[in-house]
Amino acid sequence: MKKRTVRTLSLILALVVFAGAFYIYQAKPFAKNAEPEASGPTGGNAQQGSFMGQGPTPVNAMVIKTGELRDVINVNGSTVPEEEVTVTSEVPGKITNILFKEGAQIQRGASLIQLDAQELQAEKERLLVRKELTQKIAERLKNLYDREGVSLQEYEIAQAEAEQVVAELEVINVQIGKRTIKAPFSGLLGLRQVSEGSYISPGTPVVSLVSINPIHIEFAVPEKYGNTLQTGKTIHFSIDGMNDDFLATVIAREPNIDAATRTLKLKASAPNPGGRILPGAFTNVTVNLQSFDDAILVPTEAIVPELGGKKVYVYHGGKADAVDVQTGIRKDAYIQVLQGLTPGDTLITTGLLQIRPGAPVTISEFQTAP
Repeated sequence: MKKRTVRTLSLILALVVFAGAFYIYQAKPFAKNAEPEASGPTGGNAQQGSFMGQGPTPVNAMVIKTGELRDVINVNGSTVPEEEVTVTSEVPGKITNILFKEGAQIQRGASLIQLDAQELQAEKERLLVRKELTQKIAERLKNLYDREGVSLQEYEIAQAEAEQVVAELEVINVQIGKRTIKAPFSGLLGLRQVSEGSYISPGTPVVSLVSINPIHIEFAVPEKYGNTLQTGKTIHFSIDGMNDDFLATVIAREPNIDAATRTLKLKASAPNPGGRILPGAFTNVTVNLQSFDDAILVPTEAIVPELGGKKVYVYHGGKADAVDVQTGIRKDAYIQVLQGLTPGDTLITTGLLQIRPGAPVTISEFQTAP
């Protein structure tokens, strides 16, 4: 019995201790929560007053102005001659005379190479003698035929033989003419590739000939600009080693887009007096797509994108007013505004994440308009 009584008392004591500890633990949070209440409404109003009394947000701004804007693209190109050919011979033969100087400017039809034509000249002399003879025979037979001394057939045979000799002479003259190689157009000669005494075959290169005034520029633009660049449009181009800004006019374009590169190939022409610009030079071509004399440009970071459009903040009466805008051409650090802003507006350019429409702001610094 004693043992059971002791156990019971011990259990009751443990329960009392546990209940006391639980009561003390629960009383501490209530005491903490009661302290602010004891301080009265002054503490709560102080916190609220601190939020409502926040000062204007400092921002940077710029006054909107209009200026010139050029929408351009830069592509690579190369210079090519207006005409280019490697002069060759149509007939075989031995070179007897070289009639040009390397690197010289020549005119169309100028003689360049003379091939051996002695045999053809001899054949021409033989045919000239034969021509004179056959024509005399034909004239005699004509007189006899008029007096009915010969038949019509005999006269016609003699006349046909005389005409045949004339045709053979024409063939010989053409062959002799081909023994003199001439310039097909005016231009600049390159380095000769043959020497006197050489025997050349048809197609053997003799010398290169190029026409470089005017000079042509070939370049390609992305397909989206294909409709913008038509013949007659002016482009600018520059060449390494020259400080000049050259002008050229588009004279031709491919009828289709290159499926491999998705580009459109064009050719422009530029005057080249004196031959300063050589064919094969690398060029940087600048194409002016659009021009604006009174464009409004703003810093790119001043545009706030939002669902369904874009907006900016304008300073007005110490507050930030949100204005919906429509943008156009984008440059490196600036973007064109087509609608929403007018010259003289004060555009907020910084602190855009800290302000809301109607929020009080103060301008710390004015930026320079582009």
